[in-house]
Amino acid sequence: MRPSLLHPGDLIAIISPSQPPTTKHGRGDIEQARQNFEQATGLKTVLAPNALAEHYYSAGTVQQRLDDFHWALKNPEVKGIMFSVGGNTAIELVDKLDYELIKQNPKVITGISDATTLLNPIFAKTGLVTFLGPEFTDFALEPMSYEVESMKKAWFNGNLGEIQPNPNWRDFDDLPTTYKGWTTIRPGAVEGHIVGGNYSSFTQLYHTEYAPDITGGLLVMECYKYSKRDIHGALARLRFWGAFDKINGLIIGYCLGSDEPGVTGNERSIADLALEVAEGYDFPIMHIGEVGHNVENIMLPIGARARLDATNKTFTVLEAVAG
Repeated sequence: MRPSLLHPGDLIAIISPSQPPTTKHGRGDIEQARQNFEQATGLKTVLAPNALAEHYYSAGTVQQRLDDFHWALKNPEVKGIMFSVGGNTAIELVDKLDYELIKQNPKVITGISDATTLLNPIFAKTGLVTFLGPEFTDFALEPMSYEVESMKKAWFNGNLGEIQPNPNWRDFDDLPTTYKGWTTIRPGAVEGHIVGGNYSSFTQLYHTEYAPDITGGLLVMECYKYSKRDIHGALARLRFWGAFDKINGLIIGYCLGSDEPGVTGNERSIADLALEVAEGYDFPIMHIGEVGHNVENIMLPIGARARLDATNKTFTVLEAVAG
């Protein structure tokens, strides 16, 4: 199921299903993000009633966050839903969301990081294509032109087609990184539906009814502040859990902090450790830095069918993602 297309002037609800955006940026920055986002996209925004609420490290209580999600779904003026930031507690909403309400109101639903915890179950339970990509608060600080172009292709035109690398790729904080662009880790070309996102968020769902079927899928994995040792362990757990027996291909996104100097093992390349852990399998593996934290993201359509050609370093979404 595809969400309805968006049009300039449509209203997007900003909700906070995990942490409050005020812990990352001040309230003034939220207003700056709104202004910059609206100017760049032509869309309008409205903050959900509890979007700026604070309950310790969460954006309000579970009920407040749930109410905001359902309010945005029911509101006929709201055409899309964007999460303000990531966090750690979106998992509390997974078994409480009204998935029938989502089916009845197939809107663009999008976010980054902990959004993985909700975007994948929504696809699994409803079949609705969701979008991993934007951190709304980044619009307060960065022009986000590459990301906006991806938004317009996905949400206004309904087709992403062949994804192009960002020619101006950079870590927003200029953190040390060895990433130099799209990289073939293991060659090969396959097709499959896109699943995954942030590793720690996605694996909370593993072996539950809320995890999407990864059989024949293209699994995407990005990590937040993982060392190379942590990434190695993360891939090893996927293998141990049987994921490597099911997937058609693996995309490793930008792993923020994995090149921090002075950490034992961080001098090792991601390609080297990935090939070691995936030894004995033949699925293609590719490194794509436009999926992850602190960078401009593609609007990664969870659930959509795509083609990964790691040999020629291309990644193409094969079907409409909105309509």
